[in-house]
Amino acid sequence: MRQIFEFACFNGHVTERLVESYIREIQCPQCAEQSLRLISTPRINLEGFTGAFPGAADKWIRTRAEKYRQAASEKDSD
Repeated sequence: MRQIFEFACFNGHVTERLVESYIREIQCPQCAEQSLRLISTPRINLEGFTGAFPGAADKWIRTRAEKYRQAASEKDSD
């Protein structure tokens, strides 16, 4: 399976590349040295107590409220 990983060479160049998950090193596109795969921090935001994703829950609430408002306005106009 192909995934996006970050790679860094010993000269300090960092690059992202879409590679197979078993690939551990690539050639640096800037200096042609060996670049090793980095362990990157995931970009997630969990609510502290329940572990829920507040961004996703907030979006769902806003979308649902907008649908109710649209349905109510359509009902009022009839």
